[in-house]
Amino acid sequence: MLEHHGPCGQAAGRRELVNNKIGSIMKKSLLLSLAIAAPCFATSAPMESILTQLNAKYGINQLPPINQIKQLLSQPNYHLNRAVIDKVLTTLECTHENHIGNNNILTVIDYSLPSNAKRLWIFDLKQKNLLFNTYVSHGIKSGTLFTTFFSNKNDSKASSMGVYKTGEAYYGREGTSLRLEGIDAGFNDNAMTRYIVMHGGWYMDEAFIKKYGRAGRSWGCPAVPLSLSKSIINTIKDDGLLVAYYPSDDWQHSSKYLRCNHFAPLAAQNEDITPMTPDDEAREDILFADLNKNNKREENNPVVVMAADIYQTTFHKKAPLNRMLRRQINNVEYIALSNDEFKQLIDTHQFGAVRFAIPEVKLIHGYYITEMKLVYLGSLKTARLNKSTHSNYSAEFEAKPTVKLQSTHQFIRWLGL
Repeated sequence: MLEHHGPCGQAAGRRELVNNKIGSIMKKSLLLSLAIAAPCFATSAPMESILTQLNAKYGINQLPPINQIKQLLSQPNYHLNRAVIDKVLTTLECTHENHIGNNNILTVIDYSLPSNAKRLWIFDLKQKNLLFNTYVSHGIKSGTLFTTFFSNKNDSKASSMGVYKTGEAYYGREGTSLRLEGIDAGFNDNAMTRYIVMHGGWYMDEAFIKKYGRAGRSWGCPAVPLSLSKSIINTIKDDGLLVAYYPSDDWQHSSKYLRCNHFAPLAAQNEDITPMTPDDEAREDILFADLNKNNKREENNPVVVMAADIYQTTFHKKAPLNRMLRRQINNVEYIALSNDEFKQLIDTHQFGAVRFAIPEVKLIHGYYITEMKLVYLGSLKTARLNKSTHSNYSAEFEAKPTVKLQSTHQFIRWLGL
């Protein structure tokens, strides 16, 4: 059965969301009943035995003392900021006060750090050790190198701070993925409807980050290195606790997981929760081949691109990630060319590396997946600037009619990291 897929690769039906909520309510009711009926168990089975059985079935665990957790998080070689540690410890205490059952796995994201820093930590609190310390993405509207904007709104393409519970792992259009339940009202409780999940990204691997200076960006999902994603997801799934930290006054003063019973709820749940504005990067005009001859860009019109390595050699500058294709082609990154860059190629007659790319939608394992492919239009011989527009070109190919290349600065969903 095919399901609806969100921008970060999650497939979630309404029935499943309802079942998850019912399961959560049943778990809380079970705990309440146990607390009320505790004396009745004393004569038939030890309370410790009952809790052990509940733990095995429902993931209800007794965490180590808070001072032991603090000692674990504070180890100097882990490089966790003291402010982050304080908020995480408070969150653990407040989730306990609010009867939020969770397993022994704690995931911490420090969004005050840049995306080229290893700002994700995963701890096993029971075994008292660090399991992973690696990179994690932020949303494309949350900033470039630094995360500066957060949102709880649908289609904001921004990250959300706050406290999450991890759900089940599944195979989606981004491969192995993990459902996330935002439990921080007003900050991330739209995560399910926004299809915010954890998944892997080729643009999160260390080699990519070292090469281009920063990580790529998701549409709001915390993407992790593709080489580690399956191990990370299988480690933290099923009732793990995830804390996405940012030094926000709103979060500090309004989250019930930072103030327990002494908090002031936000006025509107869907409000953006920081005084900052989205990172609306200036979009340079890029060129596409108007094969439909209707003077507008459509999905089947190929974009003019160049391999990233050749781009850097040709233009003697770093490849701009905001014009990089969101999918590699044969393990190669490609950059969409700007109008000014194409003018330079005309002046120097360097057309040999110019390519044309379009998206290709495939059905794999029941999921519609967008990949990229190159389209061969023939060898580009010459291109002439349309002097009336100063942005359109007439391109001539060997053994092919003249093709008009037009510029656009509109949003293209498969372009920009």
